[in-house]
Amino acid sequence: MLDFGGFLEAPGGAETQRVNQLGNRYAVAFTMPPLVNHKAGRIWVNRLLKGMQEGARIEYPLLDFDPGTPNVADGTPIIVDGTGQAGQIVAVQNVQPGYAFREGQPVSLEIAGQHYFDFIAEAAIAGADGKAAVTLTQMLRKPPLAGSVLHVAKPMIEGFIMGDTVSWQIALERHFSIGFEIRESR
Repeated sequence: MLDFGGFLEAPGGAETQRVNQLGNRYAVAFTMPPLVNHKAGRIWVNRLLKGMQEGARIEYPLLDFDPGTPNVADGTPIIVDGTGQAGQIVAVQNVQPGYAFREGQPVSLEIAGQHYFDFIAEAAIAGADGKAAVTLTQMLRKPPLAGSVLHVAKPMIEGFIMGDTVSWQIALERHFSIGFEIRESR
């Protein structure tokens, strides 16, 4: 996480205080499994190089976490319910009634085509009307428009390919090994 807050520590044993700043965001380092196809490896390297200049978006790996079926039966996306939302709580609608958002569950909020990655801070359950108030770990970085999509089953992280190294290796058996870091820019 890129944390723009800090601590104030007074001399003489006074209380330590946390000063939170708006704009905290995420950075994730990825190590890809070996790509056996030279074409797939070549394409990944090219896209990473482009991502350093233009930005990139990648699906956040859920690993062994199964988000279940968050969307209503007809597949309508989960959307922000109303305007003027700020802070950490986002009101959403079109959630499968009874769906349980779990603490630590990754999500991304898509506002005007830009994904803002975050995690669910507290468990929440959608009501019979398909509405829920979800608490995010970080404060909203941009006020969401009514109808902005909350991606729950396939959250995305979007930003620039950055970090110490964007690297790849080509093994003698023609496998590509790729590592990179994506940092949210907003």
